[in-house]
Amino acid sequence: MNKKQKSLVVSDLKVLRDHILRYCPPPRQQQQQQQGQPAMTSSASSSFTSYCSSPLLVGTATTAAVHKKNRQEEVVFPYSVLLSRINKEIKIATAQQSDIQNSRSIVSKKKKKKKKTNNGKTTTNYLLRMIKTMLRIFFMDVPMVMVFSLVMLTMVVKFYYNHYISPTIDAAQWIQDDASRLQDEFTYYARECDVSDVTTGSIQDVILQQQQEHDTSGNGKNNYDEAVQVIMTHGMAVVPSLIDTNTSQELRNYILKRNMELTADEVIPLDTPQNRWSFGIHANEHVSVANALSQLSSNVLLENILSKLLGHDPAVAEITAISVAPGAEAQGWHSDVKQLGNSVKYAQTFTHSYSLFLPLQDVTNVMGATELCPGTHYCADEDLEDVCVEKGFQAAADGGIWKAGDGLLMNQKMWHRGAAYTAKNGPHRVVFIITFISRPNFGVDHRQLSHGTYFHIHPHMYGHTWNDLKNAHVVMTWPFAPLRSLGIWKPPNANWGWDWVTTSATRIANDQNGYMFEDLLDFVESYSIGQMIPSWLHGSTAEEGGWQLYFKETIENIALFAVVIYVLLFLLLMSVTLVMDLFEEFDKHRTKSYIQRTLCWNVLVLVLTHQVVMKLESTQYARSVREKTIFARPFVAKSDTTSNEHLFEDIVPITIGRNVTITERLTTIPEKHDVLLGSRFASNEIGYYRHFLNYHPGNRMWRDLITTYSELYRSYCRLPLIFQSYIRSTIENDVHQNGRILTQNYYGEWVVMNDEDVKDTVLRNLQIGIDTIHQVLDKEIDVLTATAKHGTFMRGSPLIQIATLKNLGDLKNILKPEQLCSGQSIVKGHNGSFRRRNILDSSSSFPIVRYASQSSPLRHRSKEKRSFLPHNSRTGMHPKVGDVILANFRGSGYMMPCKILFVEYDDYAVAEFKYGISQDEYGGVERSNVYLNKTKPFKGVKQNDRIAVLNHECQNCPITFEDATLGTCYPDLTCEAVDIHGQLKSVFKDEFVLAS
Repeated sequence: MNKKQKSLVVSDLKVLRDHILRYCPPPRQQQQQQQGQPAMTSSASSSFTSYCSSPLLVGTATTAAVHKKNRQEEVVFPYSVLLSRINKEIKIATAQQSDIQNSRSIVSKKKKKKKKTNNGKTTTNYLLRMIKTMLRIFFMDVPMVMVFSLVMLTMVVKFYYNHYISPTIDAAQWIQDDASRLQDEFTYYARECDVSDVTTGSIQDVILQQQQEHDTSGNGKNNYDEAVQVIMTHGMAVVPSLIDTNTSQELRNYILKRNMELTADEVIPLDTPQNRWSFGIHANEHVSVANALSQLSSNVLLENILSKLLGHDPAVAEITAISVAPGAEAQGWHSDVKQLGNSVKYAQTFTHSYSLFLPLQDVTNVMGATELCPGTHYCADEDLEDVCVEKGFQAAADGGIWKAGDGLLMNQKMWHRGAAYTAKNGPHRVVFIITFISRPNFGVDHRQLSHGTYFHIHPHMYGHTWNDLKNAHVVMTWPFAPLRSLGIWKPPNANWGWDWVTTSATRIANDQNGYMFEDLLDFVESYSIGQMIPSWLHGSTAEEGGWQLYFKETIENIALFAVVIYVLLFLLLMSVTLVMDLFEEFDKHRTKSYIQRTLCWNVLVLVLTHQVVMKLESTQYARSVREKTIFARPFVAKSDTTSNEHLFEDIVPITIGRNVTITERLTTIPEKHDVLLGSRFASNEIGYYRHFLNYHPGNRMWRDLITTYSELYRSYCRLPLIFQSYIRSTIENDVHQNGRILTQNYYGEWVVMNDEDVKDTVLRNLQIGIDTIHQVLDKEIDVLTATAKHGTFMRGSPLIQIATLKNLGDLKNILKPEQLCSGQSIVKGHNGSFRRRNILDSSSSFPIVRYASQSSPLRHRSKEKRSFLPHNSRTGMHPKVGDVILANFRGSGYMMPCKILFVEYDDYAVAEFKYGISQDEYGGVERSNVYLNKTKPFKGVKQNDRIAVLNHECQNCPITFEDATLGTCYPDLTCEAVDIHGQLKSVFKDEFVLAS
């Protein structure tokens, strides 16, 4: 019975006692009442009697005798006994209640006394418990979580490397395992250049004007399209006033200061490094860097040029500085990309890139301004030093000044060099350099980084794009920049550039600068990062596996080491808790609590790791690796289509990208003045390089012809057909005098159009014109056709490819030349929009042509417009310096190609034969005197021609030739030849000639 219940019992007993005393008083009290008080009424008396005699107060006394006699006798229960019983119960209950209260009071007093005396001791115990909890967290829970997180991190890295990065390295391998790709993926050809290919001799021809906000005419060099034309023609352009003078000076001072503090790891190696310094710059290592990036990225002209060349928001591939002091020697002439892996020959395999050179002070020629060799960005030569020494010029040529803040935007394929600093005393020449390339589009755009260039950049600057430069002080800072560089995170609205992981994978795949085997040894032995890793954790440094095997084994070793550390730490801490439980007789269950906490934390880490892995696997990069489309071959290998070749023979009119029919596809070696109508540049993923062939010398002539005569031809639509036929035949004759019209077969080999194909091609181009809406539609159909032929999603389904190509052919035939013949044409205006022009109502549209007195319709043009035409004897003119002709080689009777070096008399000249059979002071070529009246015009060869092949048995042997039949010719200027014994061998283009 609790306290409350006991209190209620006492209260009830007291009420009952009061009731009895009031209504059933004892006899003495009754007598007193009778004597001194008035008598009760009858009703009161009766109620009193009934109450006192009620069953509550009256009991039934049954004695043994009464029971035996089976009769009962009603008696009155003595109230004195009842009262005494009630009083006793009240006393007992009250005593118990009092004892409880007294004991509680004593306990309370003891507690208060204890609390009062031990208040300091209680606080100390609380602090001790907190300290114990913190120690447990920091020395048990945190280490376990951190080590387990390290285990999961190494496992994720191992998984990501084995399933994504290693396959990326394998996909990016260029020719290590398959040299046939050199032939299969050609888009252009291995063009050889000479001094005639240098497009200008003055920097003034490439200086642009800033676009004026109020100027909407689009006329002149300030137009974005015109600026792009300058860069595509010359390979460079000067964009003025990109950063102001104050920013230039501030950035220059900072770079000069940094040059004095560079460590060995920061220095970028340069050609002729004496008195030259270079290093990669972080966008936020100094406020002047971020300011310079912000200013140049706000330039509208530069932004539009780069967008047209490389696509929207191009990637940043390099941010560096080069400083040159007085006394620095001239560098060697060079291209920043290697000839084997560049976008000139392989436009859909490698990216094209542009470097922006920003001088931070006015530069004169004596300060060693950069020397340039414009036009060489189309050349595939291994060495153009002789050409550039003769025709190259400085950016501050003719005593001019390359102003501070004026940017030189240059194709990295163009040949150039740092000139010598010839002034004895002068300020250091400091140049700020930024390189741009197209953003990666994995799985769609199959290009990888070009070979050769370093793309020097600070480790945290990978993965950024043009738009990031506008807000460099925010998005290119810690911790966003390192995460962006590793390809882990970017702002939601930003685009990915080339991150460090992907960039390194492409360079490892092809033993590029910084990732050669020698660099691996230096990394392990000398670099600070390599030295941080214990030697027993390093992977194999065998030359056969290189960086790929080293990374694989190093990651596996670190992952295994992390697992071992986790297991040992878990066992150690569990042993500690088990010992504590033994001393405490398992009262607090410390071991059980430790295991539960460890499991909870591990589950949390596992969930987070799973989310990270799912996020990584959902990226476009990961999908492209799983689908094997990353860095995939842009064109199907010839060996893979042999079995289906007959299927593609049925769609020859479509495969060449023109509405023509080839009866016999004969391969040939292209020449500079041939018209190249290729289909392998038809892609929207390669930026402005889709128009690459427009700037081939023969194509420039071709486009000029079509531009001149297309409107005239359309105006003759309502006249007799003889007028149109005369224009067509005039163009055909002019093309044949200067070269041939070539196209590409399915495998990228250049083939000669027959006469019927040439007529159809001339007719269609005269009808649709140049830069008209019909030509734009024609090119878009070409892009769709190329995608259907070579797209990865169509491979393996030849029947679907054929059906798609036939449908596209039908779509192209909708624009038939007969349907386009009208009195009006739709032409493209300067601002890029199309407008309708009435040809017959405009007499100014008729070019002045005098057919009767002039053999060539080109003679009415100015010298400027004819400057690109070839100068050789095929045009009927007398051969002159630079012309390629056929001359008798060493009196053998065989007419071999040679180039005229100089003419001494009207009929006597010195010519150079490019054979390399005579090693002399001219670098392996042979020079000879030739009589011009005994030479012949140069003529290209084609498949099935009878040829004479130069015999190479020994250097001093008499010159002999072997008869052979020309087989397949390839874009790398080699051909297969079958000799009279039926043996097949490969010959270079300068080693054979048409048999007389």
